[in-house]
Amino acid sequence: MEKDIKKVAVYVRKSREEETEDTLNRQQAVLIDLCEKNKWEYELFKEVGSSQEYDRPQLQEMLENIRAFMYDGVVVADLDRLSRSTVHFGQIKEIIVNSGVLTITPSKTYDFSKDDDDFISDVQSVLSKQEYKTIKRRLVRGTRQSAKDGNWLGKKAPIGYKYNRETKRLEPSEDAHVIQRMFQEYIGGKSTKDIAYDFDHEGVTTSVGMKWTPGGVTRILSNIVYVGHSLYGRTTQKKVNGKRVVEKTREEEQILVENTHEPLVSQEDYDEVQRIKKQRNSRAVPLKLGKHKFSGLIRCGICGKIHSFQTSKYKRKRISSCQTRNYNGDKYIVCANKGANLSEFEKLFYAHFKKYVDQIEEFVHLIEPKESNNNEVDIQRKVVQVKKMNQDIKRVQQGFLMEIFTEEEAHEQIKGFKLKIKELEIDIERLKEQENFNAQDFLKEKLERMKLFLTNGDDMEEREANMILQEFVETILYTKTDNDMELNIIMKDLS
Repeated sequence: MEKDIKKVAVYVRKSREEETEDTLNRQQAVLIDLCEKNKWEYELFKEVGSSQEYDRPQLQEMLENIRAFMYDGVVVADLDRLSRSTVHFGQIKEIIVNSGVLTITPSKTYDFSKDDDDFISDVQSVLSKQEYKTIKRRLVRGTRQSAKDGNWLGKKAPIGYKYNRETKRLEPSEDAHVIQRMFQEYIGGKSTKDIAYDFDHEGVTTSVGMKWTPGGVTRILSNIVYVGHSLYGRTTQKKVNGKRVVEKTREEEQILVENTHEPLVSQEDYDEVQRIKKQRNSRAVPLKLGKHKFSGLIRCGICGKIHSFQTSKYKRKRISSCQTRNYNGDKYIVCANKGANLSEFEKLFYAHFKKYVDQIEEFVHLIEPKESNNNEVDIQRKVVQVKKMNQDIKRVQQGFLMEIFTEEEAHEQIKGFKLKIKELEIDIERLKEQENFNAQDFLKEKLERMKLFLTNGDDMEEREANMILQEFVETILYTKTDNDMELNIIMKDLS
């Protein structure tokens, strides 16, 4: 070994639900045996997670400890246990290098600070990703074929059905009559809101304890499964800025398999429900108001629900009355908070808001100007990162010319590096701007935006005014149970 290793982190991961617990245990046994033979003290990190996910809890805990210089090495079965994403693997590798840590597998010890090991690991990362894509394509093909054979592939059976493990098909359950009644009542003229309220009020129950809401009723009425067909791949999940985002897929990507199980409603009734829904949704809604400067900010002072807006028959803009239903033990009672003309609300709001702005203006002059922030160290660190990533881009380009990477693989890696470079350059500019920006300047800038709203709020485009208010106002608690209106404006922290 090139380095005296005393303590290591042992990272063990299995990626798919099909893999058994033995997969983890075998990895663990091999790696711990390696540690014991070399008399290394070790800390074990063990989890189930996709190689494409960066925010795995055990991985993140291990990386945090690495940053704190707690280990001399990281022990893994293969490099792809850390990640099969070339971008994420690069991030992990950077943390390991900055902390002076070796990466140890049963077959090789890597020192990523050395060009040879760094380059070899990049090549292996690309190959691992290609293998992952191949496995994923096979799984998708198998899933699509199973769906075309008529097997139910959903995680759970829809309300009204139960799953037969032997036939792998859906069968009507004891809740089937609830679904059939719902379709008939909608065709009979009831709205989704009426159906949800009636089911809730009557105590209509299902085996899965369905909570009746207009949105839930709409989803059931839209589900083609109740005609006896199965539709798969309607949505896909992606990760954007660390959050899962559900997107609707194109129609040609979806799999519709007809007559896979016993229908609960006829095709004619299902088509009639869709026709009625489309007709209702396409009607003009003259009472509804679009984006308004107070949209999303006004909450009921009694029950806390968001208030909506309307335009009255006299063309006056109004805050609608609260429609929240609360159960008091024997019946539902509608919230007592009344609506009001928006002009009355705005008059009271502007008076409150002006007092707050006046207080800020008095306060800002009491703040002594302080020395500028010293961001030079952070700026230099980020400049070094940009230089390193530009070198990484050149290395990928060289790998493409040497036919180590395909054009697609090289393009993907370079795209990831360029995106990160752009983020770093934005951070550098922001830090440079803050270099001579003190607390007094910060508050003065906020104050100017508040004054802008006070003087020009009525003339602004509604979305622009709403964006300014959202910047300063957390929520506005509105209460009107008689002729008196009360407002409690909760402002955001300006620090």
